[in-house]
Amino acid sequence: MSQIELFRNPNSGYTIDDHITGDDGKVYIVGERIAAGGNAVVHECNEKLSGDSYAVKFQLELRHRRRERFRREVELLRSFDDPHIIRFVASGAATGARTDRKMRGGRFVAQRRGRDEELPFVILMKASEDLGKHAKTPQKIPPATYLAQFLGLSKALVKINEKALHRDIKPENILVVGSAWAISDFGLCDLHEGGPDLSRVDERIGPAQWMSPEAFNMNLGCSDAIGQTSDVFQLASVFWYATCGRHPTGIVRDTDWRGPAELYSVMEKALLHNHQNRYQTSAEFSAALEAAIIR
Repeated sequence: MSQIELFRNPNSGYTIDDHITGDDGKVYIVGERIAAGGNAVVHECNEKLSGDSYAVKFQLELRHRRRERFRREVELLRSFDDPHIIRFVASGAATGARTDRKMRGGRFVAQRRGRDEELPFVILMKASEDLGKHAKTPQKIPPATYLAQFLGLSKALVKINEKALHRDIKPENILVVGSAWAISDFGLCDLHEGGPDLSRVDERIGPAQWMSPEAFNMNLGCSDAIGQTSDVFQLASVFWYATCGRHPTGIVRDTDWRGPAELYSVMEKALLHNHQNRYQTSAEFSAALEAAIIR
């Protein structure tokens, strides 16, 4: 057994044993870092006996609000069983020693500082890449592929919205897992049941470049409410990007659309500026999408 460093930034993080045990009783060996965000890091891991490869997300921001958000995210993930929602494998906690990094002799040197902390983690199915990268490949995604994925993702959003508002749908949070595109990262979810919204009054709710108009307006101090129409707007924005390679900023026109003509009216309504004029639920959006695809 050896140790591995978990760092969100070059200067500080935690050091843990590279063998962690999930609540499924299995031992996982933590490997290279895959991604890092403001509150967590994601590493590759392998189940010790089978060698099967997964992704493990460690929560490194440990203030109470963030701990509770992560706990809710894990419980929400545990409740789903859908190929278009990233699949939960196991969860647990690892003991981490607080570590600072300082530059010496042209390289970072780790120094232990402060008390040990319990770092919660969740193990998930590993993706090959996210949609942000996948959509930039030289080979354009064929309609037969993206139409099936759009329909699957819209139905998955219906399941999510039965329990929560996602609020953070963007290409980087749509992961390519095998042959399916799956919604991931439930850290900003607002649960319908299970406690109050943990967001600060002044906190930006949503992905910076993919927020709905009402999410932007809330950030400006307006009284707009975020509902299912916001999740619909964000998912439709991702669909537009995957199809056209561009963000649907401004007033969209049929001449801007690069996908099948029968889908344009669905996209247009889902992307209207006024949320009262959009599909009011993800179920309405999914039904309209399905009717346009199969007619």
